[in-house]
Amino acid sequence: MAVRRIARLLGPLRDLQASAAGAKGNTPLAAALANSAGALVTALGQRRAWLSQAALQHAPALHTYTLTITTGNLRGAGSLAPAFVQLVGTHGKSERIIVGETEEGRLARGSVRTVSINAPEDLGQVRFVNVQRLGSSISDAGTGWFLEHVVVQTPERRRLYFPCHAWFGEADCGGRRGPLERNLLPVAPEDELSAQRVRLSVSGVAVPHPDKVKQDGVKGVNRKGFGHGGEDAYFYATGRNNAVFGMGVADGIFMWRTAGIDSGDFSRALMRLSRDSVVGGNVDVVSVMQDAAAGALAAGVQGSSTACVVLVNQDTGQLSAANLGDSGCLLLRPASNDPHAHAHAALHAQLNAAAAATAAAADPPRAPPPPPPLAAGVPQYIVKFRTNQLEHDFGRPYQLGHHAMADSVEMCDVATQSVRPGDVVVLGTDGLYDNLSDIEIADEVAACRARGSGPSVIAQRLARLAFEASYDKHRSTPYAASASEHFDMVYSGGKPDDITVLCAVVE
Repeated sequence: MAVRRIARLLGPLRDLQASAAGAKGNTPLAAALANSAGALVTALGQRRAWLSQAALQHAPALHTYTLTITTGNLRGAGSLAPAFVQLVGTHGKSERIIVGETEEGRLARGSVRTVSINAPEDLGQVRFVNVQRLGSSISDAGTGWFLEHVVVQTPERRRLYFPCHAWFGEADCGGRRGPLERNLLPVAPEDELSAQRVRLSVSGVAVPHPDKVKQDGVKGVNRKGFGHGGEDAYFYATGRNNAVFGMGVADGIFMWRTAGIDSGDFSRALMRLSRDSVVGGNVDVVSVMQDAAAGALAAGVQGSSTACVVLVNQDTGQLSAANLGDSGCLLLRPASNDPHAHAHAALHAQLNAAAAATAAAADPPRAPPPPPPLAAGVPQYIVKFRTNQLEHDFGRPYQLGHHAMADSVEMCDVATQSVRPGDVVVLGTDGLYDNLSDIEIADEVAACRARGSGPSVIAQRLARLAFEASYDKHRSTPYAASASEHFDMVYSGGKPDDITVLCAVVE
């Protein structure tokens, strides 16, 4: 603004200098005016130049990301239509750029295009890449696009891999079609991308807090594909052509009751709308959550809720997860099926030993959380993957809702993993994860699978164990550990709450 004010002063001063210099008779007064105006113009001009340079020096530096976009090498993969690309990170969004607009930069079959994309600030962790193929106002002929993958190089020169291997629009060769917009999720560094056809067998259970049953007189409702208890809710469903299987859990925020609002309405709406989106053919996990959040708001549903949605492409064995809040997803794998099992086993032993030592040192002694060692012949399950819990502060999870302070879907934690036959996927609200550790869950799953139990028995067993732990005042639980750290005091015991568990066995 200082530069603009100086520029407005310079104009009249230059006019004064010119008129004084051209005054008749060239009087001493005119000469003095000319000299004074000239000196002032020079000084202000120097000040303007200095301010301009300072503005340039203090302007926020752009953060540049390099994207490598690879089109598939199969019949009809190339597209005559361009596409929009945008990065979405934990700290914000990049600019939205267009690729494939020029003849030389066209998204041809097998092409590799490298572009730069700027952001006004560091994006933090890049959560996903939004890709939208532009439609054609004349004809869709030649506009179908098969995107293989996108590789992002950050300003710190880290390389992130975002697989796609899917169609945008309708393929020219016919019979294959996909949405025009997708959100690509990053692959975990240790993940293997070998495509493998799988099938999922799923069951769920929701158990409301006993006090809510006494107060409201409503028990948990558990039906095939949908259930709820208290403020918790869940769904599972198969998409079109049985290719994508979707499932999710949501936990409504109880404190809305003080304002006369039942957040169970919001969590149930999220899960119903997520189910409808999956059944309707949506194959993008972020888009499923966006559909659910937008639908709940459009319907005027009040309250707020955490949410975790997982999609598994049963044709490729690729799992995609989106989590907002302190619900979450665990991917458990038999140690015999994982090449890194020895490292997981060592960590498992260390955590068990540390938990036992902590329990033994407590006053009064607390029951150590790990169950007895697995019997001989019982396969060990390792935690292959876990979604991150997102909290603003202890007890304040990220949440979708109707209010102005609600979080957006774009803030969700996203990831993708390969699943294999023998894997077990466990989704749960904080009623599960506050009261049972990941290792306790893995060991119980191992014991159940050794007995030949399926997903229904596993879900019910985990819910029962979490319920028992929640009322054990002397138990070491994940909630007790977090509370002790946050309040800087020794805390023990579980946390009574609604408990929802979904279990999926990969076959």
